[in-house]
Amino acid sequence: MRKSGIVMIFLLCVFGMEMVKTEEIQENLQENLIRLHIIANSNSEKDQQIKLDIRDKLLGAGSYDTDKLLKTANSELSKLNAGYGAEVAYRKRYVPQKSYKNIALPEGVYTCLDVVLGRGAGENWWCIAYPPLCFTEAVAGKMSEEAKRELKARLSSESLSTILKNENVTYKLKIVEDFQKIKRFLE
Repeated sequence: MRKSGIVMIFLLCVFGMEMVKTEEIQENLQENLIRLHIIANSNSEKDQQIKLDIRDKLLGAGSYDTDKLLKTANSELSKLNAGYGAEVAYRKRYVPQKSYKNIALPEGVYTCLDVVLGRGAGENWWCIAYPPLCFTEAVAGKMSEEAKRELKARLSSESLSTILKNENVTYKLKIVEDFQKIKRFLE
């Protein structure tokens, strides 16, 4: 009975520390990243292609100034005869867990630079606008050395390893590892 009580207290401490660590990582990411979301008018093939055309123009503009983005987006929408305009705004909002190429971000409330096309009822394209980690399919998620340095300077090592995927990662269940440690400790 006494051993099981000790095990329960130990488990509660371990899980409590893991929760605190996870919260710290999420806070670090949420405070140091700005996400860019380009939200399509609808999920029609035409609107999804327009979204990608706007993405390419905005990434080519090299600036995340809202006025410049709005002007660039509306100019391109006019050229494409989209029949709708854009809205650009910074917002704090909840975003579910997302992955893109070699980057994954946990869910949380982030500062987002939203470029809403028309009704904004379609799927979005996203990236990390600051530090600059926006990729198109052609780039295939390769980070510049400058972007890597900026991330390392802004994020804790735990946060950095949380968002950067690696093909050589081995996935393990933390709870299984913890139980194995406890078992070895009790033996």
